[in-house]
Amino acid sequence: MISSYTFGIYPRSEELIEATRKNTENLDSLFQRETEEYITAQKNANLGFVSDPLLKWDDIFRPFSNLEAVTPTALNRIYEMNTFYRVLSFDGKISSDGGNLVQSNLDLSLLPKNRAAAIPEPFTFAQRHTSKEFKTKEDFTINLAKMLRVEIDSLVESGFELIQLLGPSIAYNNEVDFGLVSDALKIITDGLKAKTILHTYFGDVSTKIESLLDLPVSGLGFDITTTPTSSIEKHSFSDKILTVGIINSFNTAIEKPQECIKQVDEINAKTKPKESYVSNNFDLEYIPKEFAMNKISVLGEIARGAKDV
Repeated sequence: MISSYTFGIYPRSEELIEATRKNTENLDSLFQRETEEYITAQKNANLGFVSDPLLKWDDIFRPFSNLEAVTPTALNRIYEMNTFYRVLSFDGKISSDGGNLVQSNLDLSLLPKNRAAAIPEPFTFAQRHTSKEFKTKEDFTINLAKMLRVEIDSLVESGFELIQLLGPSIAYNNEVDFGLVSDALKIITDGLKAKTILHTYFGDVSTKIESLLDLPVSGLGFDITTTPTSSIEKHSFSDKILTVGIINSFNTAIEKPQECIKQVDEINAKTKPKESYVSNNFDLEYIPKEFAMNKISVLGEIARGAKDV
């Protein structure tokens, strides 16, 4: 048996989507009900870590639109997906609201002790947004890292054991300044009393794995629909957690547990990770709710069937 978790935004049901459009009187109760359903599904699947489904998050950056110095601007496409996010313009000094921005958008009362939280990592954040305050992307990235550290410290104080750092731009961008990525992540992880896993998706990181392994994080997560397992298997993960994004969030086909277990065992046998986890490859929001529920259950089955490392 190995550990497991999901990360990112979950899908809203058709009922919740319609209620959101019409802003119905029962909207809050619907959000609460579906949040409870998803958290219960994770518990029932015996996932190693349980996360809030982020149903009120329109994108992974949205809570930060409430920062005092931020102005929401135009909609921009999320990489190659047919979904969009609101570009944030940072027009003044970046400061966190006492570390309460992310927490206030999570339902802490429903989460068990083995809780995880997802947050965008600084490089991706800076690449997808703008700033009038900082003249270089480097300064922007570092100052975002300082703000994110305050948020993460607050999460850890509230009992979060795993911080999922979402880094799609590291995979998507052809050119990545790994020195800057490392400096920014060091601000986030130095002395942190929680595990941190950097998730890359929306691109093949085969040529970047050596650089990724040098980053100051507890572990790395890979979308194996875009980064071939053969590339991952060329490297040793002896001092890193390895998360295999085995559940495809862009396909309604339900994974076959035994095939996935065999694949994970083969990857672990070749990479010899410090710890082994399985997860989805990116946000489950791209598939309908019923399929997301099934995939959560299958993820737990894969984790229970895989050999410990």
